[in-house]
Amino acid sequence: MSKKSIKKRIISLICLSIAFSIVIFTYTKLFINNGNYKISFSSPYADNKQVVKDNLENKNVGLDEVLKLREYYENNDIVGKLVIEGTNINEPILKGNDNSYYLNHNAYGNYQAEGSIYEDYRTSIGDKKILIFGHSSPGWDVPFNELEKYYDKNFYDNHKIISIYSEQGIDTYEIFSVYVETSDFTYMNLLISDDTYNEYLKKYQSNSMYQTDVEVNDGDNILILQTCSNHPKYSNYKKKYLLVIGKKIKEEENKWKKY
Repeated sequence: MSKKSIKKRIISLICLSIAFSIVIFTYTKLFINNGNYKISFSSPYADNKQVVKDNLENKNVGLDEVLKLREYYENNDIVGKLVIEGTNINEPILKGNDNSYYLNHNAYGNYQAEGSIYEDYRTSIGDKKILIFGHSSPGWDVPFNELEKYYDKNFYDNHKIISIYSEQGIDTYEIFSVYVETSDFTYMNLLISDDTYNEYLKKYQSNSMYQTDVEVNDGDNILILQTCSNHPKYSNYKKKYLLVIGKKIKEEENKWKKY
């Protein structure tokens, strides 16, 4: 074999290796955490109806998932798991005695600036209204960076279902509003009278960046995911929180029974 042929073969092998590495990097994300790691895969879209169907048929899986996570992280502050299919959000939900501790502590209970995904200490999974927080930052590799993709309506259309695993089973939420709040933080209020609850829901819906065609009423339980917004449009605001709000899907709802 001539030197020229050997050189060409070497170049081809190098190019092939680079291409293979790019493919692996695209579909695989490695999270490093105190010497432990997990690999998570993300797909470009999720079958919303299939996610709802699977959740309804496998409600007993919730408790098993929570127990496994508590054992893995050796932390009984884990109250659930948050999953949005087709994204990198597949994370334990922590809950402390306040809303500060897990802002800068990981699921092992160790200090880490990136913090955890955590539930408002005033609520419990299954309540009429629950809030879940997490950091988002272009400088950090954190799960809630994925929420920034909801600025795109097409992304919403393919990822509109949020699953919450807990000791009670699996609760499924359909996102009905996405917006950035810069001044009115009353969404943090939990003591809302029945007379005004529907007004709050309509306000969340009307604030949405785009129409979702999801009906909400005062009989709905809701979930609010909150993270900091990194959208350039809101860069001059001191406080700017991206809110992704969903309503709990009832098993009897017709639109999800027809598969």
